[in-house]
Amino acid sequence: MGLFDLFFGKGSKSTVQTMDDRIWITEKAKFKGLGRQLDENNDSAAILLVAHFDDAFAQLMSIADAYSGNVPLQATPARNLSTDIAARLNIDESATIDLIVAERHPMLSADDAIMQFAEEIPCNCRLTYHLSLEDPLLKMFVTEFVQRILDSLEMTEEEAIQSSMISRRIKAAQQKIESTVLGNATAKSAAEWLKLNTPQT
Repeated sequence: MGLFDLFFGKGSKSTVQTMDDRIWITEKAKFKGLGRQLDENNDSAAILLVAHFDDAFAQLMSIADAYSGNVPLQATPARNLSTDIAARLNIDESATIDLIVAERHPMLSADDAIMQFAEEIPCNCRLTYHLSLEDPLLKMFVTEFVQRILDSLEMTEEEAIQSSMISRRIKAAQQKIESTVLGNATAKSAAEWLKLNTPQT
């Protein structure tokens, strides 16, 4: 890295605060918990609900339709994310947008694209992913590990676990999938995507 990048470019502080993944026991609990998070973000200038696949997006649309809070809220598929969304909300540079994602994509590069979007928003961004032990990605790679933690903590469906170690495990699983992926065929769910695009399913 050159001195110019150090002082004016890559050395600049990120405007994105990445939260540890929230892991729920079931899909039902996940979407209920995601809905409750909307009431926690009272300091947000706006909330964007994001999903990679149609089945999760349909759940987000139901949450958005039932939302009665004062913070502007929009649900969008990940493929439609663009900085125009933030621009239309007329957000001040010092404000914070909450970017709440309903799932991890099996490929890490797809989640990296969401991070890139968050970095390009002309304001602060708080990024949170919600997952459950029923998500195909977790069922394939990390369910037993996470289940042991949940059991040891005696957690209920109303609670989520947040751990940087688990988040790292999930990213390692995504990288493993991406190293063997056969393609990127369009799918309506993560399970269908894995069936179409990976050799192990």
